[in-house]
Amino acid sequence: MDGAPTPEEDFSALSIAERLAHKNWKARVSAYETLVKTFQATPSETDPAFKPYISSPDLLKKMVTDSNVVAQEKGVETVIAFVKFAGETAARTREVVVPALVDKCLGSTRQGTKAKAIELILEYVEVENGAAAIVDDVLPGLNAKQPKAVAGAVSVLKDIIRLYGPVVCPPKSVFKALPKIFAHSDQTVRAEGSQLVQSLYSYVGDAIQPAIAELKPVQIKELTEACEALKAAGKGPGSFKPERITRAGQREREVQEAAGIEEVEAPPEEIDPLQFVSETDVVAKFPPDLYANLASSKWKDRKTALDDLAAVLTPMQKIKDSPPEFAELVKALAGRMPDANIMCVMAAAACVEGLAKGLGSPFGRYREIIVTPMIDRLKERKQNVTDALGLALDAVFATVTFPDIIGDVLPHLSSKNPQVKEGAVKFLHRCMLSTKTPPAPPQVKPLSEAVASLLADSAEPVR
Repeated sequence: MDGAPTPEEDFSALSIAERLAHKNWKARVSAYETLVKTFQATPSETDPAFKPYISSPDLLKKMVTDSNVVAQEKGVETVIAFVKFAGETAARTREVVVPALVDKCLGSTRQGTKAKAIELILEYVEVENGAAAIVDDVLPGLNAKQPKAVAGAVSVLKDIIRLYGPVVCPPKSVFKALPKIFAHSDQTVRAEGSQLVQSLYSYVGDAIQPAIAELKPVQIKELTEACEALKAAGKGPGSFKPERITRAGQREREVQEAAGIEEVEAPPEEIDPLQFVSETDVVAKFPPDLYANLASSKWKDRKTALDDLAAVLTPMQKIKDSPPEFAELVKALAGRMPDANIMCVMAAAACVEGLAKGLGSPFGRYREIIVTPMIDRLKERKQNVTDALGLALDAVFATVTFPDIIGDVLPHLSSKNPQVKEGAVKFLHRCMLSTKTPPAPPQVKPLSEAVASLLADSAEPVR
């Protein structure tokens, strides 16, 4: 009859393979819908329904790159179901599917397609039990010609970090990409980059500083202010907890539940920000004639050498260990602690602090060389000098244990100089507040007696 609607063509009689290869996009959608139901109904991850797509991942690639935008969104939805129900076996298709998502979906004008593509990438992180390879697949998206595709790639990186955390997604490669993100001409890309940095900061804190050091000063200022606002709101370093876990993590949780181990709400983990930073060879950056200038009779030569050295050592970085060179350097810095020029003393203390923080526990081998000269110099009455020495001493202590440091401090508790005695007591107190290791049993009595004797000291600050 004239005016009657054309009946919808029924493709259900065709096989899945025929519908997937059909020129009519509605036939392909019909196949996608059938596959979603099939995957959802599978009893296990080893079901034969998954085999054709695991052995031929290009079939999945064709789904997520379908030429029809409506069918493409349904195709991405189909692959989500495939990965979710095929489990860890589906990880074998990642290297084919994820680059296709980055290339064809993250810049989609359809919000549903983009959102589902991001979800699919997150599903791949789950079944691959790690995000490193997936991040490597996403990073080329930062070179896309369309700004919206670049913004989509940055958004994926942000969601991976935020939802899985830095253990599942080690952020070193993301750190390296930050300068490129913030150099992009598109405001949306840079805004997504800011959200990425804030997600990183809530996990790793100041470890992001070296990564953003190359940005424009105004960008560094804005990011620093945003991170400070997060910290003030209780969302600072260590505050974030992963919202999603990998399949391996799920199995571990199930084992604990089966064993009757209750999950206890743990306090925020202390994260070493340097564990996510690449090592830096600072020895190669040492100023020329360093040791000759440190031993110069002219204080300006010594000060210039120390300032140049501090510029190398004090930025937040993970310093590559170099025992012979650092042993010589620490001895030279110890020799500058009695320097007649207080500016040289403060610069030397800054160098010790930077080296200890950047090197971490390996610096502990130089403790005996440097701690005593620094405590001896606490006789200085100028507050800025004692503050610099205090920061350096604290940095050194962070590389050793409380029992290690006791032998260095005890002799100074009976010093004839009240400033040295006061500084030693304050340092000991800070060590006791932060230590997680108690003194060794033989150390308890001499330490207790030394501290008790200070209660009757003639100097009020010491008491």
